[in-house]
Amino acid sequence: MKKIALYFVLILFAFVAFASCKGREWDTHDEMKALTGNWASEYVSDVLNKIFEVEDSTYKNKGREYTITTSIKDTLNMTFSWHATKVEGDSIDVHATLMQIGDSSKVIVNGYRYSDDFWAHLYTTDPGIINYEGKFRVDFFETGKTTPWAWGEITYQRDRDEYRYNPYKRCDTQVSRY
Repeated sequence: MKKIALYFVLILFAFVAFASCKGREWDTHDEMKALTGNWASEYVSDVLNKIFEVEDSTYKNKGREYTITTSIKDTLNMTFSWHATKVEGDSIDVHATLMQIGDSSKVIVNGYRYSDDFWAHLYTTDPGIINYEGKFRVDFFETGKTTPWAWGEITYQRDRDEYRYNPYKRCDTQVSRY
């Protein structure tokens, strides 16, 4: 009878232990791929598009006059920041820099996104995306942990097709576990 009681307690303990284990509810290949692709569009592609979309303009701020020109002969240096702190939901702290000198361009991205489900480090690999070529990478962390367990990556390539609006293309998103 003691053995049966012992087995019953062990089975009950194992059942409670397995039932209380909560896995990553969002941890799917497709979700990580979609997040990486969306963030690449927002933090890299949209910044690269500023090379073509910034209009020549002049504006005044605190008595000083600023002029933005997009002539290929000029130097363009723009900094972008995304910040949001929320009690519930996604908190964002991402920075991007776009530098263009003549017909050479460089984009550097670095930052973090935090949520209740996961943390993510978003960055361009060294030395950045230069002349539309380079890699954007996302390292996924479990909330509160400092070792990444998965990654996503998109490679940007220069597109030599004369008829495309944007002179770059994105390769398929790759995701994997460490």
